[in-house]
Amino acid sequence: MVWKGLVFVIAIGAISSCGVIDRGKNFIPAKKVWPKVKKEAAKYGLDPAFVYAVCHAESSLNANAETSVARGMMQLTEGAWKDVTDKSYRLAFNWETNVEVGTGYLGKLKGMLGKAKVFNYPRLAASYRYGYGALRKQGFLVSKMKTPKNRIYRKIFSGEIRPVKTPSD
Repeated sequence: MVWKGLVFVIAIGAISSCGVIDRGKNFIPAKKVWPKVKKEAAKYGLDPAFVYAVCHAESSLNANAETSVARGMMQLTEGAWKDVTDKSYRLAFNWETNVEVGTGYLGKLKGMLGKAKVFNYPRLAASYRYGYGALRKQGFLVSKMKTPKNRIYRKIFSGEIRPVKTPSD
């Protein structure tokens, strides 16, 4: 009887490590995210469909997305977070705050690219994905950046700035 319990525990561990059981995901419905994205994008003169695509590329609208260096729906690093807000980084898992800060960071990057007289959306996406400094080192040539594995970013890098269908209003 003990060995059956042990087998069960091992099987559950194997299934959860394969991603079959994902307790930590918190997907926010697109119809909730889209109005927030439109509101925040307008503050920075950004195309809301572009910002929405970044949300999808970074997390598939998962508010609890987390890597070793980034958190939340827009996968912000602590450094990027602190560049644009004094709010605690612990709020990065609050999807609305994450969209506010992430869009603010996109706005900051847009300003930096504009000041260098090289703004366009593929460059903005490359700056967000790999860092402004990394793009600058490549002479602002997106084609010299590492090709992203993410298909949404690949589309944006190639010039398609609205690669994700947005919800109807």
